[in-house]
Amino acid sequence: MLKSITKNVSLIALAGISLIGCSKSTPDNGTPTNPTEEVGGNFAIKFSTDNGSFMLPVKDLMSGTISPVGAGTDVTSMFPWEENVIQKGKYFYSIDPNAAQFGKYSFENGVLKAIKVIPFTKLTTLYIGWHSWLDDDRLAVGPRNSNEYAVINTNTMLVEASGTITSDTDIPKDHNMRIYAFLPQGNKVVLGYCLYNNITKVSYDITYTGSVDYPSFKNFKKTGEDNRSAPVGPVRNGYFHKFKENGYTYLQTYTMPALGGGKNLPTGFYRIKDGDDKLDPNYFFNISQYQGGDNQLGVSYLGNGKALLISAHDTKNNVKEWNDWWYAAMWEYLIVDVNSQKVVKKLDFPLVSNSRSAVVINGNAYIAVNDPKADAIYIWEYNPTTDKLTKGAKILGGDADTPMLYNLD
Repeated sequence: MLKSITKNVSLIALAGISLIGCSKSTPDNGTPTNPTEEVGGNFAIKFSTDNGSFMLPVKDLMSGTISPVGAGTDVTSMFPWEENVIQKGKYFYSIDPNAAQFGKYSFENGVLKAIKVIPFTKLTTLYIGWHSWLDDDRLAVGPRNSNEYAVINTNTMLVEASGTITSDTDIPKDHNMRIYAFLPQGNKVVLGYCLYNNITKVSYDITYTGSVDYPSFKNFKKTGEDNRSAPVGPVRNGYFHKFKENGYTYLQTYTMPALGGGKNLPTGFYRIKDGDDKLDPNYFFNISQYQGGDNQLGVSYLGNGKALLISAHDTKNNVKEWNDWWYAAMWEYLIVDVNSQKVVKKLDFPLVSNSRSAVVINGNAYIAVNDPKADAIYIWEYNPTTDKLTKGAKILGGDADTPMLYNLD
């Protein structure tokens, strides 16, 4: 993602998530050195290099060195825009904003292969702000800062629905809805959105909720508003921000100035009860209050009410220029608990560079950590049961972009 972003800064409205690579190399576009029979097919890693992006299988996250040199599938043309990549098990979906195409790919036998690519022109812009699985096959997507949506059946590879969501009564004149959450709830879809004033060019720092009928996406109705934090979800696709547990969906807000937010609102979690169409008015987990006002990005859900976040520490002093949002050593990993509404752990790393690269297996988190003072990026295992950090595999060979880890199960 960062290669596209840093070369096109005018396109940016938020801080990307990346690691600083410690060396650069030129992988050849050859056959992967570790086919699935050897690696078990459970993990993959995607590198960005000066010569394109490569994906390869990973045998072991906890030992040895992982590098794209002489290995990997060239995925540069399959994944031209990092934020438009959506993973579900061994399947990957990608929207190409330049070619106006939607592609389905499968990572099998150590190679990423195209299953089907279709024309995709149902949205006015193809830089995706959010995605949501409506069922096992149907994927809903929408552009950044927009009220548009499209629904693709990933089994038949047909676009089944598309359009805009608005209302003459519930959306004020000269305002647009900007959708950040799109949550299926039975025969309804609940929306989390903000309002943008077309006259003043200001997006209000209020989280609104509304609902539409499903599958028609008609009969929009505003169901509530809340000014404790906004927006209820990331401005750009690809950032962890929601999970279901014990009859609720928890939704993380993304308030960081570099993420498109306005005034300094706290980062936190709202929740919506299964079957309901609005936020729980009695629940808001304010994470920033425990971190001196710092804001956080989501990394992964750990289970049992806990999530792994990365927190931007003291941005007032650490961010001197735009790229500091990516590369400044100012980030801390936190474990938060939405049940106790506490920050239960700050992982014992020095201040590091920004990353959303992690996978969770059996409750243990495997995190690609970039300590600028270390000799490389390393994968670290965090076991919440034993509260132990263990240093794992060494990652070499990429450029400044995030080496993204994937759990293919």
